[in-house]
Amino acid sequence: MILSRVKLVDLMNSNNTKTKSTQPATTRQGNGKYAGKAASTRQRERRAKLLSAGIKLIGSEGFAATSIDAVCSEAGLTKRYFYESFTNSEELLIESYRAATKELMNSILMAAAPYRDDSRKLVRVGLQQTFTFVQENPDKAQLIMIEAMSVRSQLGHVYGKSYNEFVDLLVAFTKPFLPDEGPGDTVLAVMARGAVGAIIHLCQGWIATDFKQPADELVAGTEYIFGGMGRELGISAWVNAPQ
Repeated sequence: MILSRVKLVDLMNSNNTKTKSTQPATTRQGNGKYAGKAASTRQRERRAKLLSAGIKLIGSEGFAATSIDAVCSEAGLTKRYFYESFTNSEELLIESYRAATKELMNSILMAAAPYRDDSRKLVRVGLQQTFTFVQENPDKAQLIMIEAMSVRSQLGHVYGKSYNEFVDLLVAFTKPFLPDEGPGDTVLAVMARGAVGAIIHLCQGWIATDFKQPADELVAGTEYIFGGMGRELGISAWVNAPQ
């Protein structure tokens, strides 16, 4: 009886050992993966977390008040991983600004895509999407529209490049509707710069007043600005529109 119990215990221990040794690894693997993810994938995920934290803090608190420690804390990562992705806080600022402006640009392109043949709807939808993005993403909007103005020296050419991309977008949207060749690219670019500046100014005031004015009113008012330019350019949808 004693021998049988000993054998039973030995058998159980043996089975436990086999079970442990045959369980699949769930952590680090020999091919450089951890928890089933490649090192490059984990690094991209960490960078995305830091970038998201940077946009949130710079947009809400301002660049001067945003420390690397605060960004790491918000992202749930250590400073070691910050310097894995960014050289310093200025690089984080630049990449945060790029990411936010790219997201705004893409949202406008997607919203406007179905209306590229209708100038009035194109303007309306583009404006609606711009103001919607600003209201739904206040941290990103503040970074793009307000904070960027105070840190232009740190942003360097990136600010001008981004501004010009929005100008180029307006020109590209406008040219297909022009009678003949229009006034030329130089004049169109000047008009587009004025339109972009007006939208930025309106958004700055809207953010500062905590979005008190209804977005529909901002869209309607800004449409008149575009309508005036449309009539001056001889775009039929605006020229023939009832006054």
